[in-house]
Amino acid sequence: MSDLSATVRNVRAVLLSHRYDRGDELVWVGGTIRSWDAALVEVELADGTRGIGEAGAGIMAATAVPGIVEAFRPYLVDVAFGSPLDVADHLRAYTAFWSRGGILSGVAGAIETAVLDAVAKREGVPAYEILGGAKRRRIEAYASGGLGTTFDEVAGWAAEQFATGFETVKFRAMSDPDTTIDLLDHVVAGLPEGGRFIIDAVQACASSPWSVEDAIRVGRHAAGLGARWYEEPCQADDVAGFARVRASVDVPVSGVESNGTVREFAELVAAAGVDIVQPDVTFVGGPRAFSRVAAIACEASVDCVPHVWGSAVTFAANLHTVFAEPSVELFEFCTLPNPLRDALRVEPVDFVDGTIGAPSAPGLGVQLTADIEQRFAFRPGGGHVIR
Repeated sequence: MSDLSATVRNVRAVLLSHRYDRGDELVWVGGTIRSWDAALVEVELADGTRGIGEAGAGIMAATAVPGIVEAFRPYLVDVAFGSPLDVADHLRAYTAFWSRGGILSGVAGAIETAVLDAVAKREGVPAYEILGGAKRRRIEAYASGGLGTTFDEVAGWAAEQFATGFETVKFRAMSDPDTTIDLLDHVVAGLPEGGRFIIDAVQACASSPWSVEDAIRVGRHAAGLGARWYEEPCQADDVAGFARVRASVDVPVSGVESNGTVREFAELVAAAGVDIVQPDVTFVGGPRAFSRVAAIACEASVDCVPHVWGSAVTFAANLHTVFAEPSVELFEFCTLPNPLRDALRVEPVDFVDGTIGAPSAPGLGVQLTADIEQRFAFRPGGGHVIR
């Protein structure tokens, strides 16, 4: 194996935004997404190599990230790491009084990802090689998006995804359970033969959660229509609710994308709350933390499917991680329009017949240039704000 050691000389937070033109905003029952924000972290190693990571929660809380990066700085700069995968554990160990979970864990993971990106670039290999090598050459992907305030908007989006080559689509619930049941009937009736669907209840549903009884009712209806799975039927911390729903419906239950620690996933699995865990490298604390969740799930015969929603950095961090994970066989592919996401890529996504091929560019295959920082300069007041 090549030299995986790394010493960080500098670290900085980089906030970016793609502000949608008036009339092009992403509108759904949870509110209006006026801009797609990204909270990136750039590290520079002692040899001058640079790498990029992302804190996934930055799509909603970008302005929280720079201060956290600065708080981590004393525990990072000039520390000699034997491997990029030691970084987030080191940060968590030295800041355990204040950084256990949430966006803090996401920022620690972003720093670990950035160091991984830098080391892989320095060695001239894709990041998954540093993570142990690709366990497959292609992985199935499902289309994720399904925003809209009308049934026809959601159904139209789904039809576009199947026409592009996806075999499974995921769309979001409406604000109340009865309208969500009607949405399911409308969308599923228009699916092509063999087309599969996932219903995401968005913590049932976002800021005003349904009762467990209503979540069960929606889940039973989704099961009757043949849902591939039923996502986040309860608020993230309601482990008991997840267990009740799972015991009451005949459809796989999944969660929780925003969990910021391995422990939270372990508790959810131990409570028999899910059939599918959905860690995100940019939320759970980096590639090593993701792998720990995948291992816990595999031992419990629970599937692992990553949550992937941010910029190209989030996409790449999760993609490289799952290519190195033998137990992960499915990948979330957000297809909503986002020019910032596309600008950060150095190579197009190899999407063919519903699958994604292993990237070939060194590192994560992402770039952060002065031009990108200027074109997508951060504009406060936008992002994913739940209303």
